[in-house]
Amino acid sequence: MHPLHPSDPTRIGPYRLTHRLGAGGMGRVYLARTPSGRALVIKVVLPELAREDGFRARFAREADAARRVGGFHTAQVVDSAPDADLPWIATAHIPGPTLGQAVREHGPMTPPALHGLATGLAEGLEAIHACGLVHRDLKPANIILADDGPRIIDFGIARPLDADSMTTQGAVFGTLPYMSPEQTDGSRVGPASDVFSLGTVLAYAATGTNPFSGATMAETLRRLISPPPDPGEFDPDIRTLIGQCWDHDPDRRPTPSQILNRFEELGPGSRPSRRILGPGPDTAPPVAPDPSVAEEAPVLPTGDPRFGTGTGAGGALTSTSGRTRPSATDTAVSTAPATVTAGSGAGRPRKNMWRYISAAIAVAVLVALVVGEYLPTADVTFAGHEGSVDAVAFGADGDTLATAGSDGTVRLWDAGTGDQVATLTGDSDDVHSVAFSPDGTTLASGGGDTVRLWDAGTGDQVAALTGHEGSVYAVAFSPDGRFVASADGDTVRLSDVGTGEQVAALTGHSYSVRSVAFSPDGTTLATGSNDGTVRLWEAGTGEPVATLTAHQVTVAAVAFSPDGTTLASGGFDNTVRLWDVGTGEQITTLAEYRESVLSVAFGPDGTTLATGGNDGVVRLVDVDTGHQIATLTDHDDSVTSVAFSPDGNSLVAGNDDGTPRLWTIG
Repeated sequence: MHPLHPSDPTRIGPYRLTHRLGAGGMGRVYLARTPSGRALVIKVVLPELAREDGFRARFAREADAARRVGGFHTAQVVDSAPDADLPWIATAHIPGPTLGQAVREHGPMTPPALHGLATGLAEGLEAIHACGLVHRDLKPANIILADDGPRIIDFGIARPLDADSMTTQGAVFGTLPYMSPEQTDGSRVGPASDVFSLGTVLAYAATGTNPFSGATMAETLRRLISPPPDPGEFDPDIRTLIGQCWDHDPDRRPTPSQILNRFEELGPGSRPSRRILGPGPDTAPPVAPDPSVAEEAPVLPTGDPRFGTGTGAGGALTSTSGRTRPSATDTAVSTAPATVTAGSGAGRPRKNMWRYISAAIAVAVLVALVVGEYLPTADVTFAGHEGSVDAVAFGADGDTLATAGSDGTVRLWDAGTGDQVATLTGDSDDVHSVAFSPDGTTLASGGGDTVRLWDAGTGDQVAALTGHEGSVYAVAFSPDGRFVASADGDTVRLSDVGTGEQVAALTGHSYSVRSVAFSPDGTTLATGSNDGTVRLWEAGTGEPVATLTAHQVTVAAVAFSPDGTTLASGGFDNTVRLWDVGTGEQITTLAEYRESVLSVAFGPDGTTLATGGNDGVVRLVDVDTGHQIATLTDHDDSVTSVAFSPDGNSLVAGNDDGTPRLWTIG
């Protein structure tokens, strides 16, 4: 939580803003007060996003979905204005970490906390399904552990149960390791799909790992369509519930109401809160079954009498006490309950199983041809920031990493161990950018209206470059280390590192500049702006050379290839584009993404480009062919920045979840 910056609004609608909570690729999040003093959280969208086709409709749909469910199981929507100049949504303030943050910090949950989590999420899903919705993306990052129980958030891809089939079939939505089998081939999904995801969330909470997450995308898909893996040894009631949720036949999964019936018989569970999060029993990492022995692989029970026979698409479960709880989905889905005997196995009817196998084979082939290697787990994580991490940079030796973010700090780390070396403070506002000098001795950071220069060895501030008229969003050193380029508002300023004097101001963009980069020979400066253009400048004189216009909406990132002949740009039009620096002509569009691209970086040999964006995925792309070499996941939120180590063997990514991650790729 940070004080408001002078550039921040003080009011949104009738609400008074008091603090800034964070910022990312979508916009900024503020703590606000109603006229009576009640706390709210207001998400304000970036103006360039508001100009994207279809964005306001998606934004309104998310608000409407959350409003229909109500605030008891979600962050209650208090107000929204999707048609405002800057769209915004106001929700009740729910203190607490996400489930993913809590498990990473404290380890697996204790049995009482698991019971409370299971019942709280079952109540939430019951309410969501009763509104005629399927969430479709239940995962640890979308669950807040409030003091009174879990809250399910992020209705960005929720869909009505009665949505036209043309809008729900043939497209894959969700986060792969938390998907249900029926989601993997783009089929219509119902409430039972959320129940499958619930089982996976509980397995993660109980063990700290996702048993479906494989080393490759194809492996993850194989695990999803194979007999369910053994999730490990922990609380038997939760273990049995997970087995029920993982039935491959959606009709045999328990409904949320059936889950609640069972836990009512067991007695009230403990609420999952920060006070009871902590290590659970020691468990071995779950191992997925080998497909070569799938016929003999142990299968979790799906007809355990303690949970009754699943009737996932509707109906009610009779408990041992004779009481029944009506299913919330009875009025939303009209599928007759299946008849299943205890111990009958988890297999989906063979004809449908073959449909999943065929779909997975097709996707696996596509993965091999287009996506490449899928690396879900990072080698090193860097924990310490108290907000989003907006920028990352390697030092010249590759051993030191710098990160900066919305908590107003710059942090130095040992890149090999993840140990924090120093915390550099001085900014009360977000620090949006960092860059090392070519020799690695000096670090520049852009935060508030100031560029600060730091001694990279001692962490001492050696200079402050002032004169900016707004927030500094980007900084870059010239290749000879003599100058720093910094962007504030629609202006790029060149400052002499030795004297601190501003030597040039580059003007011409009509909206804020988001990114700057020097060519390797230092003769050209590239800038990307909210006005949708990339501009090339003669670095020595500040004269404009070319304006590149294909993006049309915000250009969030620019990077030169090591030989200086090619420029990469990524933008809010969900594309990465390559340009010929000499002619200013577009060479190709490398990839199209479902969400905005926020960062690009060339590897040191120039053959590989790394990209990151709002979809939370880092992609490595072969520059010559445009094929994806690898897909790096493990993020809970938007990827804001990417950087290669000088030797090209490592890649680090900053993100909105506040924990940068490093992968060994060489």
